[in-house]
Amino acid sequence: MKYLLSFLFLVFITCKTKPVLTSKEILKNSIQKHDPQNQWNFAALNFHIQEPRIGNPIRYSIVKLNNKTGAFELQRNRNTAISSHIIDDNGNASTLLNGNVTNDSLLIKKYRLDPKRNFGYKRFYQTLYGLPMSLKNEQITLHTKVEEVMFNKKNTYKISLEFKEPLFSKDWNLYFSVEDFTIQGIEMVFPEDLLKGDRVLFDDFVKVENLLLVRMHHWYALDNTYAGSDIILKQLN
Repeated sequence: MKYLLSFLFLVFITCKTKPVLTSKEILKNSIQKHDPQNQWNFAALNFHIQEPRIGNPIRYSIVKLNNKTGAFELQRNRNTAISSHIIDDNGNASTLLNGNVTNDSLLIKKYRLDPKRNFGYKRFYQTLYGLPMSLKNEQITLHTKVEEVMFNKKNTYKISLEFKEPLFSKDWNLYFSVEDFTIQGIEMVFPEDLLKGDRVLFDDFVKVENLLLVRMHHWYALDNTYAGSDIILKQLN
């Protein structure tokens, strides 16, 4: 009985002294895990990506992202064509089809060549591939509630935030490993319509210099219907 009471006392003390983390602390710890030397805002990425979708299983892209200069380029195969969506160091946007400027309105619509769209492409890739560091450059409201939940069969912290400028949706849930604070996935939700939204499961990581980036994003509807994936195949020079 004496030993049992001692054991229960130790369990009580351990549970009582377990730190209760805030959402801000969880996000900070995850950023430290993924970017220990605070390099994200100076990073230059150049990836070959496979992006299969249910309606388009053979889709590949090259993404060039220079966070220091602000330059961005997305090259994507469009059937037999290649479109290029470019933002230069000065913030000027342009598009090319097979290396040339086109004024054909039908081709511009078909291949989404309006240069104004480039800023949306850049924000998408910069935010998704830079998580969780990229959130520092977004105007967000971080909610205080923290939950410990199972997400993709892993023990995670769940926190929520609200974007001032929506990215797919205004409201996101984020999931972080309880064990090491690596980001495990996100949900883009619509509180006014609980059936609407996307769940993105993260799988595997790739090391780029001292950055730990998510290598695979698997997209699902909230009813678990698979929609597609974004997979880093390799880093280009």
